[in-house]
Amino acid sequence: MNPTAKFTANTGINLRYLEWEGDGSPVVLLHGLTVCAEYWTLTARLLAQEHRVVSVDLRGHGQSDKPDCGYDYQTVASDVEQLCSELGIKGALVAGHSWGAGVALTMAASSPETISQLALVDGGFGGRRRTPDGSPPDYTHMMAPMEVYQSRETYLQASGGGLRDVMTTEIAEMLMSSVTVNPDGSISERLSRENNVRILQAMGDFNASEIYPVLEMPVLFAAALSPSQGRVEANDRKRETVRAAREMVSDGHVKWFHNTAHDIQIHRPRELALAMEGFLHG
Repeated sequence: MNPTAKFTANTGINLRYLEWEGDGSPVVLLHGLTVCAEYWTLTARLLAQEHRVVSVDLRGHGQSDKPDCGYDYQTVASDVEQLCSELGIKGALVAGHSWGAGVALTMAASSPETISQLALVDGGFGGRRRTPDGSPPDYTHMMAPMEVYQSRETYLQASGGGLRDVMTTEIAEMLMSSVTVNPDGSISERLSRENNVRILQAMGDFNASEIYPVLEMPVLFAAALSPSQGRVEANDRKRETVRAAREMVSDGHVKWFHNTAHDIQIHRPRELALAMEGFLHG
């Protein structure tokens, strides 16, 4: 089943979204930083066998509008709430990946009538981001180096590094859908570097643990554990962070994805779709 690309008509910002027009309950999918709605395609296709599925290009990303303001979590969440209102979506499973998990979490607190269940996919787990001395990090150094954007090959090598064991032509095109190929063969992000910094600043100040206790719906924590030997300590920190998060919600469920890249929805789409279906019907 292929999706239909559409644009909102009655929201304060024009958002592009992909819709798989299934007959079941609604599922709304939110991507991570710098990417776009297509990143959910493999998982969405499976979910659409039983659900109406919508995947959104969030503010500043993909083919949605790109204003120079409004990149705090509440504004981005409000964009999606307006989209859901326009589409008549209530009682949805809303799943966010990485940065999108924080957006979904914010929606769950501010618009509980829109969300019946919440899935946080390798994101939305922790507290504020700080350096060892307690100060905010230098966000400009957290963006990908410019060498990544020299060509299609360099971009795919960087963006698809953790997906080599599952890489296909379709996945490569999904990854490329987030960027523009310039006439000289170089690559440009559709999210400007200025707006990227604005989002990173918001991410650094975001504290998910302040939201967990007020959530009224079941929450699925779907977390990837990297196979890299250099990520052992990071995996251990993630285990502890997810354990603490699970204890702060009233109805929490945890699904671990071992030997899996950060982009679970691309690396393990069938397993993630099954986990989400089990969560929906559990």
